[in-house]
Amino acid sequence: MNKIEIIGLGTSDLDQMPLGVWKRLRSADKVHLRTDDHPVARELASEGVETVSFDYLYEMHDTFEEIYTAIVAALVAAARDRDVIYAVPGHPMFYETTTELLLARQEAGEIHVEVSGGQSFIDVVISAFKVPVNEGFQVLDGTALAVGDLDFNKHTLITQVYDTLSLNEAKLTLLEYYPPETKVQLVDAAGGQDERIYGTGLHEIDRLDISSNLLCLYIPKMEDVRLAERDIHYMTDVFDTLVGEDGCPWDKVQTHESLEKHLIEETFEVIEAIEQQDDDAIVEELGDILLQVALHSAIGKKEGYFDFFDVLGSLNAKIVRRHPHVFGDESAESVDDLKRIWSNAKKKEGKKEKIKYEKEYGEKVLGWMKETIHEGRTLEEVLRSGGE
Repeated sequence: MNKIEIIGLGTSDLDQMPLGVWKRLRSADKVHLRTDDHPVARELASEGVETVSFDYLYEMHDTFEEIYTAIVAALVAAARDRDVIYAVPGHPMFYETTTELLLARQEAGEIHVEVSGGQSFIDVVISAFKVPVNEGFQVLDGTALAVGDLDFNKHTLITQVYDTLSLNEAKLTLLEYYPPETKVQLVDAAGGQDERIYGTGLHEIDRLDISSNLLCLYIPKMEDVRLAERDIHYMTDVFDTLVGEDGCPWDKVQTHESLEKHLIEETFEVIEAIEQQDDDAIVEELGDILLQVALHSAIGKKEGYFDFFDVLGSLNAKIVRRHPHVFGDESAESVDDLKRIWSNAKKKEGKKEKIKYEKEYGEKVLGWMKETIHEGRTLEEVLRSGGE
């Protein structure tokens, strides 16, 4: 079985490349390049090494997934006749999707793959930005960026940002988490003679008009109360403090039972905000419902029975489990299908069907609540009148 040897070209020019890697490339008859937009590619050409670039595939396909799949298919086809040397920017094992796809082909028994090193962009980028890594940092892929990956408590490097389009796509995701004016930096050709660093606000990163396969985006660790207030871990810390020994005199003596009436009150206020179509009030009152969940969870944690993440985990698992028509292989074409799927999911959980009187009562209470709201009566007035 012929092999595909994957070699990293490093992050910038030839001066940053290990001597052994350069000797291996220079002695090759032919080198396949994911892209020839790299300083070392020009050095190979000047040494008389035949190179085959896959840049043309970037013009033929609309998505990176299609491009990388096509590159791998071409490499596998070439390996049927001879061993292949394939060179990629940076290090082959750092955010190089084609490497992952080739290794998957090896697992399937189609080819043999060897990874022959190359300098990682992390070393030179950390030096360029002077990132204090002991404070914690993370590296993310700009082509697969998700809000859930972002953490303002860590220095963040984002790779796979090549041009205005990819920077714009990364920016849109980042703006769902960071404030627009967040100061960020971009480095091109880190560690090389052509290294350039750009500083700008996050909302303007796609206006720099930069195009390079050697770009990396850096977002420093931040201390911003606006970001902390949107963080679940910050929330749980706040409520753990409130019910702790040195916490609030009221909060730390509450029990699940003592909070029951407050949950009813907050529910009434959510309904009132909804009936009044007041979005700001809905936000505030839903927050008060979450306050109840967080406080009950903090009490549970203090007593050693459960915490907020047990509640969250139970919720997410149940919702996914009971929606196999969304997250699984089931199909739902009607309300009857949905009822059947829901019922079957509950049976698999070991739950038996039962008459839920609270649903009937709940509808009556909801109607009563709406009437009192439209009459302009407060919950306190209704309770004082005995619900009449």
